[in-house]
Amino acid sequence: MPAEVTPIKLQNVVKRGFERLQSYRKARALFMREYVGQYYRDKYGVTGDEPLNLIFRTVSTFVPNLVTQSGVNDVSTDFLAFKPYAEMLGLALDKIEGDINLKDTLRAWIVSAIFAFGIIKTSLASSENLIQYGDKCIDPGQVYSEIVDLDDFVFDPVCTEMNKSAFMGSRIRVPRAILLDTDGYDHDEVAKLPQSKFYGGLERIEDLTKANTSVTETYALQDYVDVVELHVPEADALVTMPDPQQTMTGKHLRVADYYGPKEGPYTLLSFTPPVPNNPLPLAPVSMWYDIHKIANRTFKRMMNQTDREKSVLAYSPMNADEAADLVDADDGDSIAVTDPTAFNILQWGGSNPKNDQMVQQMQMWFNYMSGNPDQMSGNQTRGTTGKKETATKTAAMQSNAAVGLEDARSIIYDRSAEISGKQAWFLHHDPLINLPLVKRLTGGKYQQLELTPEQRQGDFLDFVFKIRARSMVPLDPLQRTRLMTEFAVNIVPAVTNAAMVAMQMKVPFNLMRCITDLAEAQGLTTDVQSWFEDPEFEAKIRFMTQMGPQNPGKAGGMGPGSTEQNNGSPTARPVAGPETQNNQNAQMGANGSQQTLPGGM
Repeated sequence: MPAEVTPIKLQNVVKRGFERLQSYRKARALFMREYVGQYYRDKYGVTGDEPLNLIFRTVSTFVPNLVTQSGVNDVSTDFLAFKPYAEMLGLALDKIEGDINLKDTLRAWIVSAIFAFGIIKTSLASSENLIQYGDKCIDPGQVYSEIVDLDDFVFDPVCTEMNKSAFMGSRIRVPRAILLDTDGYDHDEVAKLPQSKFYGGLERIEDLTKANTSVTETYALQDYVDVVELHVPEADALVTMPDPQQTMTGKHLRVADYYGPKEGPYTLLSFTPPVPNNPLPLAPVSMWYDIHKIANRTFKRMMNQTDREKSVLAYSPMNADEAADLVDADDGDSIAVTDPTAFNILQWGGSNPKNDQMVQQMQMWFNYMSGNPDQMSGNQTRGTTGKKETATKTAAMQSNAAVGLEDARSIIYDRSAEISGKQAWFLHHDPLINLPLVKRLTGGKYQQLELTPEQRQGDFLDFVFKIRARSMVPLDPLQRTRLMTEFAVNIVPAVTNAAMVAMQMKVPFNLMRCITDLAEAQGLTTDVQSWFEDPEFEAKIRFMTQMGPQNPGKAGGMGPGSTEQNNGSPTARPVAGPETQNNQNAQMGANGSQQTLPGGM
């Protein structure tokens, strides 16, 4: 017979869950202090104490390479009749994610995952949801996704995998008056709650800028209290209890039915492979921290040696007057001395060249360990390229950057699709939804749509949610221009010729669908969507189909004969591969410099 789960037992388990994360949180705080630097966290900083912030450079490179804008949602289904509704769900997700500024949330999520693991809570703001009392102002009925800090997160203390945790939850700071005015809470227990606690001592990330500030007066001003809200999947319930690290009682503050997707409200993000039989992932920054510290110590020592460098004039006491004349002389002056050999310039101190080599070597090692952020940022220093650049080394560095970045991008897109799926669950089950949408058509036209409960089709499990590849990272203007040129010069003529050949063979071929899919694959959908608008297009297709296959005759122009003779479209141009593009980019600066020289044109 299973033991009865009493409030006091559950609160004890939650307390153990917070304690299990204690060392992990302290390590994250250590890494975070290096990331922000001494001028952010300390009241006074020592100039030159931390000259190389390699961790900040790596984080600031990774984030824009993964997310710089909200992604485009693709919702698919295996049921043909549900496809129009699936398309509307995708448009609705794009709209609400823009309304709640999901892009900034995802960027903060990535930073959290670099220092530990990222946590996002997705739910529906209602009169019974504590999110209304947090830092964000969300209208009732609005779907939201917000970051949950690791310092406030708790899970099953004995689980070995996060997806097998008996519960997940987070600590929330809320004014006591709000709880007393909200139905469903045990007001007697709420009245007994102790005032919110300020931990201090840099144990929490939020304390980085609170170390020299007392917040007790602020907590007392509105009488803040700390509560923990848990999602218990087995009971399909939300349990609100006092913070067990402050007090434990024999009653819960509230127990309510859980309303949301079966996966729960929390979505976790990690960029490293799992640690067997452990729910906590390895923080990527933990692999870079030691080299970051050693590089700073070596660089600081090298700067101290440089500061001690000096040149002094050594002379005999009997030549003191002549030495003074030498010191006061200007450059190019002539000074008469009795014995020139009696004067010597002595060099003292100076930087050891081996230290410079060591700093460069450590920078290369850091770059290797962190997935080559120098390559991703388009900047390779001497420390990362070495004394002599070789094609093999360049290819290896490019490959390292490409593999690590694409893996991280794939992970963030998959986890973001999970968030979109949870948001779509609330849209699908909202009985009062009335969301205006706009669909862009070809030719620059738009269609007004409206998502209402009457349009709901199928079961939620019938739909698959994905983020369109590379839709979170905009193309560089020069790269976009190059892709659009290649699309117009190579892809459109080739696909058009393929359609003509298919029609002559009476093989069905959807030209517009093919061009659209290729444009989506290159991220050019919005740019080329207005290119194709011909009211007579369908009439022309029917006319050409009725004529049937014709004798191509002599190959020439843009006909099928010329395509066959030339092994492709005669207007096609070769498309540069990744290595060729990197080499072209490397030469762009040299070409520009040579053109500025006389005769360089």
